[in-house]
Amino acid sequence: MTLQGVSQGTQNGYPQILRKRIIKSTGIPPDLIFNYIEPAVKGILKSLIIFAIALLAGCSRPIEGLYPPDPNQTDNKTVYLVNHELHTGIVLPKKDASPYLRSFDDFKHAYYLEIGWGDAAYYQTEETTITMGLKALLWPTDSVLHVVALRMDPVSYFPNSEVVPLELSHKGFIKLVEFIDSSFALNEKNRTIRLGHGLYGESSFYRAKGTFYLFNNCNTWTANAIRSSGFPISTFYVYTSDNILYQVRQITER
Repeated sequence: MTLQGVSQGTQNGYPQILRKRIIKSTGIPPDLIFNYIEPAVKGILKSLIIFAIALLAGCSRPIEGLYPPDPNQTDNKTVYLVNHELHTGIVLPKKDASPYLRSFDDFKHAYYLEIGWGDAAYYQTEETTITMGLKALLWPTDSVLHVVALRMDPVSYFPNSEVVPLELSHKGFIKLVEFIDSSFALNEKNRTIRLGHGLYGESSFYRAKGTFYLFNNCNTWTANAIRSSGFPISTFYVYTSDNILYQVRQITER
C-alpha cells in the first residue's frame, strides 16, 4: 500500500515542526537553541528528574489486577509512547480500542491512532509567540486533543522520534482507552467536537476537557493516562516527555 501523503506529511517527524515553531516565535538562531541552550536545559531537567525519582521511589505502585500483564494471557495489548521532545503522544491499535472509544468514531480505516492533549491556542497555531507560550504555561487555558490516523506501525511512521512499546493487560488497556475517551468534550448529541485539521498526516483537533497550565500540561495528561492502566508511573512530578520515557524504561527494561 502506498502512503505518499502520509509519508510526506511526516517525512521529518513531528519534532522538526515544533523546532520551526520555536525558532519562529523566539527569533533565536537554531544553532544556539539546539546546540547549547537545549542540551543545557535538558541536562538540568534530567538531574532534577533523577533526584525526584530517587526521592519518590516506591511512592507509585502497580494497580493490582491491572499491571503487570500476565505473560500467559493471550489478550494483552501493546500501546506505544512517542517522544516528540516537548510533547508526548499515545498510540493505540484502533481495532482493539474502538469498542471503548464510545464517543469517537473518526478515521475508520486507520490501523493505529496517535492521541495527544495540549493547550488549545498554542497547539493549533502555526505562528506561535513567546507571549502565547507563557500564557499557556502560566494561565489556565482551554485544551484540545490531537488525533492522528496511522496506516502503518508507529515506529515506521515516526522514524525520527523515540517510540517506546508498553505491554498492558486487557483490563489495563481498557482503562487507558476509557481515560482517553473521557478526555473528549462532547456536544449535546454526545459526539466529539472537531475543530479542524491537525499538525501532520491525516489528523484532526478536537475540543477536550480540562484546563492546560504549567502543572497540568500535555505530559501530565499522558502520565495520568498511563497510570490509569495500572502502570506504576508517578504523576506527581511529570513535566517533560523525557521524564515519562525515563520512568517507563525503568520498569519495562528490568
